[in-house]
Amino acid sequence: MRAILMSARVQMKQSIARPMFRFCIFIGPILSGILLGMIYQNRSIEDFMLYAFIGAGISTFWGSICFSSASDMDREKWMGTMPMIFTSPIGFENIIFGKILGNTFWGMFSFCLNMLTVKILFNINIVFSNFLYFILITLLMIISMIAVGFMMAGLFTLSRKISVLMNVIDYPIIMLTGMVFPISIFPKFIQYFSYLLSPTWAMEGYKLAVQGGSNEELLRVALILVSITTIYFIISIFSFKKIKKLCVVNGTLEVF
Repeated sequence: MRAILMSARVQMKQSIARPMFRFCIFIGPILSGILLGMIYQNRSIEDFMLYAFIGAGISTFWGSICFSSASDMDREKWMGTMPMIFTSPIGFENIIFGKILGNTFWGMFSFCLNMLTVKILFNINIVFSNFLYFILITLLMIISMIAVGFMMAGLFTLSRKISVLMNVIDYPIIMLTGMVFPISIFPKFIQYFSYLLSPTWAMEGYKLAVQGGSNEELLRVALILVSITTIYFIISIFSFKKIKKLCVVNGTLEVF
C-alpha cells in the first residue's frame, strides 16, 4: 500500500509539471462548463444540472483518465524506464495503479472545478431529488474510472499505437456514454453498446439523483455500475498477467 501511495504522489507531481496536463485540469473544466452551460441554459433545470453541471465535469475527468492511462505508458517507453518499472520488486501493476490513483485525484479536482465554474457563472439553484444518491454514484463513478484507467493501462502497455488509440477513444466515449447529451438520440444498436460502458450507468445514476426515481431504480443502477466496474477490474488483473508472460517471452516492452 505504501508503494502505491508513493507512486500516486510522484505521479501527481510529474503530471502537474506538464503544461498540457495543467491545461486539461485547470482550463479544460472551465471551458467545458461555459460551453455546456451556454448550450443548456435555456433548457430545464434538470437537463442543465445533468449535462452542464455534472456531465461536463465527468467528461474532463474521463479525459484525464484516458490520456494518463495511455500517455503514461508511452512516456515510460520513450524515457526508457518501462523495463525498470516492469521488473520492480513491488510489482509492475502496483506502480501503474498508483499512477492512476494520482491522476484520479486531479480528475476529481477538474470535476469539482467544473461544477464550481457553472455554479458561479450561471448562478443556478443546485437542487437534487436525492443528494445522498448523488454522493453514492459519485463514489462509484470514481472507482469505476480507476478500473477503466487500470484496464486501459494494461491493454495499452503492449500497443505500438498508443497515441492513436487514446485520441480515438476520447470523444467517442464522451458521446456514447451520454455525458453531454442523452444517448436516446442514437439508434438502438448503438445504445446497446453504450450500456456496456460504466460511465453510461453513472450518468443514469446522476439522472435519478437529479430527477428522482423509485428505490428499485436507484438500487438497479447502482448494482449494474458495481457489476461492470468489477468486470473491468477482473479484465485488468488477467490482462496484466498476460502482459507479464508476453513481455518475458518476446522482450519487446520498449519497442514503439
